[in-house]
Amino acid sequence: MHAVLHALSIAGSMTWEITWALILGFALSAVVQAVIRKTTVVSLLGDDRPRTLTIAAGLGAASSSCSYAAVALAR
Repeated sequence: MHAVLHALSIAGSMTWEITWALILGFALSAVVQAVIRKTTVVSLLGDDRPRTLTIAAGLGAASSSCSYAAVALAR
């Protein structure tokens, strides 16, 4: 019985770690989509110049490194 309760406790803890990270990620994404206009994004990332590719790669790396959900899932 103790093992079952321990397993449920671990499952609940992992679920919480994943859930709060997903909620935070979706909330931040929603804020960015609500605040930043599509024309701004198109003007920054609308072509294939090296500067544009560098900005896109930097933003992609930043969003990837901030993905707490991926870290929680990997655990």
